[in-house]
Formats: sequence, structure tokens, C-alpha cells
Amino acid sequence: MRRSMKQLMAEEKKPIGMFVNTACPEMVEITAKTGFDFVFIDNEHGSWGIETNAHLVRAAESFDCIPLIRVPNIDETAIKHALDIGAAGIVVPGISSVEDVRNTMKWAKFAPVGRRGACPYVRANGYTGKSETYFEDSNRDVAVVLLIEGKDGVEAYDDILEQEGVEFVFFGPYDLSVSLGIPGQLDDPRVKDAIKEMIRKAKAKGVYSGMLGIDPEDTNEWFACGVDYITQVGDMSMYYRMCEKWVKGVKEA
Repeated sequence: MRRSMKQLMAEEKKPIGMFVNTACPEMVEITAKTGFDFVFIDNEHGSWGIETNAHLVRAAESFDCIPLIRVPNIDETAIKHALDIGAAGIVVPGISSVEDVRNTMKWAKFAPVGRRGACPYVRANGYTGKSETYFEDSNRDVAVVLLIEGKDGVEAYDDILEQEGVEFVFFGPYDLSVSLGIPGQLDDPRVKDAIKEMIRKAKAKGVYSGMLGIDPEDTNEWFACGVDYITQVGDMSMYYRMCEKWVKGVKEA
């Protein structure tokens, strides 16, 4: 049986994932095969649809890797599709208010917690039509990861953490740097200090916090700061860097 994100948090010392920016199941399988614990399938910046999502989810599951889908926005249909095809959770961008949190939970959870559309014949329930435990299990196990990415989200962060059902947050340093007027300056103290303070507050509330990892050194630095899980910046980025290194190693030798 597939692990949930909460189980992963309890079992792994350093849970690491990968943003999937390509519509390539083989890339997901390689990511999983090499030891990444989970993937964030990126529908916010990716250029594919729900049919491809289903194949990417299967690819992750084939090597015991937990698939989550980053939906493009807080949208009932996008959230429902992501969860119905069997994603272990959703990653929701641009969370900046209590209202954003409540709307997200409304569409991610079945009644009585929320208002997610209920169908027991979907892949997430093995197509069985049996509903004795499906709705309750889904409400318990599906991870809802809230992306805090801008000044508004930072300012509303304390109230966001107080909302019912908040278990996972993730910090977007690129968007935060842009909103602070220092685009791309991820090492600027204004960016790093804001994120470190949010990590501390999440820890105090028993909420799992996640962060972007640029490279192994950066990743280990954030783990040392107390973050609970880290997602590598992306499969395309990693492939680009490896290609660049290989070409330079040959042509500049």
C-alpha cells in the first residue's frame, strides 16, 4: 500500500522530492528509481493536461515514490481531477490569506470537512465503487501542501497556521524574492530570514514545512535550519546542469 506524506515525514530523516517540469513518465521513473521520496508534478508551470498527469502518477507509484500534483490555482475542478486520478496530495500555489486556505480545504476534502465532489469509481479508489472507507481515508491521508510565496502570504502566515486542517506548508523563495523587489536573490537575508522564521513558527504549531533545494549543499543547509522536507528545483534544471557540465568537460578539456 502506498505511503502517505505524513507517513513519509515520520519514517524518513531527510525526505527529498523533485519538481517534475516535463511530461515524461520515464523521467519520473528515473527520479523515483534513484531514491527521491516524492515528486511535485507541476501543473502550474507545466504544459500538459490531466491525461498526462495520470501517467506521471503511475510512473511515480511504480517505484514507490509519492506523487503530488501542483495545481495551477485554487480551482475546484483542478483539485478534484488531481485527487481523483490518484495523486497522494496537491500542492497549491499563491496562498496569501485565510480565505485561500479555507477555499483550498473546501475542494480538497470530502464532506463533512469540505465539499469535494464524491465519486467512488475513480482511480484513487481503485475503480471499485466501494465507498465504506474511501472518503474517510482520503480526508485523513491526502496531503494539502500550501505554498507561501509572497509578502501577502508572509504577512498572513500566523493566521494561516491557525486554520483547521493545515498540516503542510512550502516556501517559494523565487516568488518571495520578486515580491520583495529583489528578484532571484535567494541568499539575501530578507528572503532567508523570512523563511527561517516561518520554519520556526511551523515547527511550533506541529506543521510540516518544506523548502526548495538548489543543490545538495543548499538542501542540507535548509535541513539544518529545521525544515522537514525539501524538493529539488526540477528535473529540467537538473538535466540542464548535467548536460552543461558534460559538454564543458569534453569541449574545454
